[in-house]
Amino acid sequence: MKLTKINNIKTLALTLCMGGLMASCSDSIDLPSMGEELYTSPTESLAFLTNKYGASNVDSLYFSDNGSTDFYVNLLKPASSAQTFTIVYDLKALNNYNMANGTKVEALPEDLVTITGDATIAAGESKSAAVKIDYKSAEALAKNGLYAIPLVVKGSGVEASKEKGEFVLMLRDITKMPDCHKENGLQVISCMEINDANPLYNLSFTLEKSGKYLFDQVILFSGNINYNEETGEVYNYNNENIAHCLKYKEKYLEPLQRKGMKVILGILGNHDRSGVANLTKEGAKAFAKELKAVCDAYNLDGVMFDDEYSSYGSYPGFDTPSSSAAARLCYETKQAMPDKLVQTYVYGKLSYLPSVDGHTPGTFIDYANQDYRVMSDLSNDYEGLPKKAMIQASIELARGYASSASTYRSIREAGYGGTMFFGLSPKRTYPELFNRVANAFYDENVLIGERIEKDW
Repeated sequence: MKLTKINNIKTLALTLCMGGLMASCSDSIDLPSMGEELYTSPTESLAFLTNKYGASNVDSLYFSDNGSTDFYVNLLKPASSAQTFTIVYDLKALNNYNMANGTKVEALPEDLVTITGDATIAAGESKSAAVKIDYKSAEALAKNGLYAIPLVVKGSGVEASKEKGEFVLMLRDITKMPDCHKENGLQVISCMEINDANPLYNLSFTLEKSGKYLFDQVILFSGNINYNEETGEVYNYNNENIAHCLKYKEKYLEPLQRKGMKVILGILGNHDRSGVANLTKEGAKAFAKELKAVCDAYNLDGVMFDDEYSSYGSYPGFDTPSSSAAARLCYETKQAMPDKLVQTYVYGKLSYLPSVDGHTPGTFIDYANQDYRVMSDLSNDYEGLPKKAMIQASIELARGYASSASTYRSIREAGYGGTMFFGLSPKRTYPELFNRVANAFYDENVLIGERIEKDW
């Protein structure tokens, strides 16, 4: 699989992001530097809105049935005395947006929106307490409809910004969209490189006749297994892109889960001595407990182990890399969280798994994902694993690695579990490949919706 790059975590004072569901920004817009004399000018606007994700002016969310988010009023410098603002529903903001962008986005009816609390900024502070915005669906709303909540900040004492005192919250209502569960149970898994793409893009692929979502699982590629030299322990590390999606799971992950998709955290080596195939029994138990804590904290549906990019060697505290050690980690992870999915990428030391303490891999592995274009029965390599757990002939979108239409028909006819797409993004969307799989699995074509770009 493609290497997940580890970037330095950057702290931004404020990122202002213009865009909606159809297109989102690629560059951050920082607040302009302001001379001190501007703060006392009565014509200068000082109060502006941001949401919990740091966006100003426009942001987009998916919701099903209902949802909520927080907004804040901000000042360009700390308040000299306590200030109180209100955030109100005001069609003026949406009219201004539509005129500026040549769009005709409709407002979510005001009676479906509840704004709770005042935005109070304490003396010496520049950001208010959170104001909660609740919203819900209604029978009259269109299936998969795009609506907006227009918001304006109002207050006395400090003037609201003419440029950023308005906010248009775009909402895609997927309440009436079917879930992803298809009758024959064949799985289409999206293993998505989160450094390059937005998990919400998986919601843009539906089957033409049934309306069902194409993807059944989304693997966040990838979290890492890392070694801490100071403590001598291994731990789960998630770079800033994975961490962002986990922190804001209600925006990026929960809409997928509400439509039945399982959200899985990939676990990959990270160029140090630790890996998924060299932990001791005690080390595997400890790491499994940490993975359980991560899955519980972010309501993830499981993990997928990938034995790549580890710098294996002879190190104190580690076992010799082996399939036995890899199997032990999978087993201990399933023991730690039996209600979650434990998956493997069939590669490296995970190409074969032996039994652990008398338990065959079929009892502790939920899905084994084959490498690109590989289709072979895994019964001899994963004893006891049912065919429905064997994901065959994976597709690599960046390099165009895919199997023939007859291969995907064979997956269905032979009773295997499905296939996997790696590297989905708006830059790598090939309708023919999606139709090739959907035709073979479900006798349907695929409809591709919005190009949902990465927006952080």
